[in-house]
Amino acid sequence: MTKSQKTCAGVAALVIFGWLSGFKPWGNITAGENGQAQIIELSDTANTAESPLFQQKQLQISSLKGLLCVLETVEATPDSLGRLQNQLKTLLTFFDISSLAEFILVTSEEDAAAVKQAVQQVASQHQQTPIPADFFKYLTYTDCTEQLDASSSIFTAASTPAKQQLVRLSCAPHIKTPFYLNLDIEAFFTRSSNALSFFKKSDCHPYSAVCSSETNMSYQAANDIYPIMERGIEQQSLLLGSAALLRLDIAIDWGPAIGVTPQVFATDLAKQVGMYIQNKFQVKSWQSYLLEQAHPGVFSHRRSLSDATDDAPVWDAFNVYWLFATRACVFENFHVPGSVLQASAVWSAEAFHAWMPCQDTFQQPPKQGVVSLVHPSTNVPPADVWAKIEPCLQSLA
Repeated sequence: MTKSQKTCAGVAALVIFGWLSGFKPWGNITAGENGQAQIIELSDTANTAESPLFQQKQLQISSLKGLLCVLETVEATPDSLGRLQNQLKTLLTFFDISSLAEFILVTSEEDAAAVKQAVQQVASQHQQTPIPADFFKYLTYTDCTEQLDASSSIFTAASTPAKQQLVRLSCAPHIKTPFYLNLDIEAFFTRSSNALSFFKKSDCHPYSAVCSSETNMSYQAANDIYPIMERGIEQQSLLLGSAALLRLDIAIDWGPAIGVTPQVFATDLAKQVGMYIQNKFQVKSWQSYLLEQAHPGVFSHRRSLSDATDDAPVWDAFNVYWLFATRACVFENFHVPGSVLQASAVWSAEAFHAWMPCQDTFQQPPKQGVVSLVHPSTNVPPADVWAKIEPCLQSLA
């Protein structure tokens, strides 16, 4: 039994700040697929008579390329396409794309052509990097929301941030690897890296979630982990809203939790989050349920804790995923603490003007992370970001 599983058994009845007082776990789910290896039943410890929250099957991969793909959403606005092109230039400069199964871009149907054109422009400028014809995969919101009618009022009324949070989970059935990296378009790569840069390797054992059939090694995603109590008020509000959404009793003193992008998700876990919501709340569509809860009027008293804009959801995919995986006592089977996003990430216009990327970002040791970003809230145009980044790439070439 892992440390996380022992912790679950001891503190499952505690409640986040008292917010979830009176909430009791409802009916749980069993896995929808039959495992090919040992099944580990990990029950909701608050009600052991129910079915397990998650049934883990050990997955076997035959090559590194079968381990990870990338998933991100993009809009066909000048700023979004500019950030995407900045990202892809650094990807093709630093990242061994042969180690990735796919790079999946999710957008609206009306934006798909413009997004493809932007990707092709970058690819044509990096002909020295062989890019497989099927490396970039394009999905629409409709593809990832099969339970919803894309023209339905609940979908069309949903804000872009809510849709983007939804597809981080709802696109999981389209993922053909055990893990996928949730990436935002403002992120860019900073050093030579490959798929293994996001993982810790160790010997395969019965509780390992993903193992290599050739080397008998296991893989755990190295996620950025942040202390809950050190988060800003907006992030704490999203965590509390996500916990209330799931009606799960989670102890705040568990300490660390995953943050925002870039974060690696386990595909099986992401799939079963939806199954859990649908069965627990007896709804026809878990996707509709999440979009309904993203409406600004829901949990309005909790939203007062956050300075988020009115179109921001009261939950986010990262906290929903972490809460489910932690409550099922399997988070440590799939994940370990690591460094993905550099501390030198730029979050304000003032920080951008003082930022010296060649020194602050591109010369940092590998243990400090492989991805950085200039956040859109800085209102810095993508061209200005690239003007600072490009000399660093040229000096490292």
